[in-house]
Amino acid sequence: MNKDDILKEFDTLAEAKRKGAVNLKLCLGFALLVVLLVLAWGLTVNFSALNKVVVVERSGEYLKTHAEDAEDLFIALVKNTCSEATRYANSFDRLDMKRNQAHAAFYINKNDLNAIFSKYYNDKAYSDAVQNGAVYKCELDSVQRIAGDNEPYQVEFSSTLTIHSVSGQKLKFLIRTRGELVRTTPQFPENVTGFFFSQFLQQIIRIEQPLKQ
Repeated sequence: MNKDDILKEFDTLAEAKRKGAVNLKLCLGFALLVVLLVLAWGLTVNFSALNKVVVVERSGEYLKTHAEDAEDLFIALVKNTCSEATRYANSFDRLDMKRNQAHAAFYINKNDLNAIFSKYYNDKAYSDAVQNGAVYKCELDSVQRIAGDNEPYQVEFSSTLTIHSVSGQKLKFLIRTRGELVRTTPQFPENVTGFFFSQFLQQIIRIEQPLKQ
């Protein structure tokens, strides 16, 4: 066999091994680069998701999801809790009195809720609804204060209570409420916000109506 041919074949084999080693290094480098990019993307998604939560709309049939800022969601849930609590505790008529009282218990602690019920009972508001057909309707006006980085959260808000009599007369009262909120397990439809008043103190003030000319 020719010596030059043997050397040529040896050089070809060596060149092939060298190219194979280079290709292997390139593949390993590319794979490492892909892994690093995936990790960087995952960290970016994770950090951006820390302040995002999933929200579901209140619906009995179809739930659509979308992302909301955690702070905005927190404020919205607190306001909704204030609205539901004051509405169920202070709204009633002859048909839904017991139902509203039961529903209010999912938002307000027993002692403060019984104090509210006792005042309406002593003021003969319940008998006015049952015997005279009066309708007591309370709606949230605004939330003036939400404070606290941890539970219990401090809140202050105001509501308007309107008493509708059978004769058509309306009486209005301002309800000022301050309370403390803690988290609880949400459940539909009793408590949809996941917050509960561990303290709920309200002051009722008569709103003077303008005299009719």
